[in-house]
Amino acid sequence: MKIEDDLKVGDLVSVGYNQGPRCTTKYTGVITSIEKQKSLFSEKYAIMETNTYIQVLCDGEIKTFDLEEDTIGVINENR
Repeated sequence: MKIEDDLKVGDLVSVGYNQGPRCTTKYTGVITSIEKQKSLFSEKYAIMETNTYIQVLCDGEIKTFDLEEDTIGVINENR
């Protein structure tokens, strides 16, 4: 089972960026939105890709994370 199957709006998560200067910072927050976007990966071969973006409310600010590139873990004692 993929992590995206476990994620839903309202879940408490631990998240962190895996690229750039922000990569050492970890956040804890609540998922406010889950959005899948399709984009053209290769115009020559007409290859489409789907990216899943998770918006998380952390410290009063909405931060956006890419499900494929960033670290996202669900915090729930019942799991």
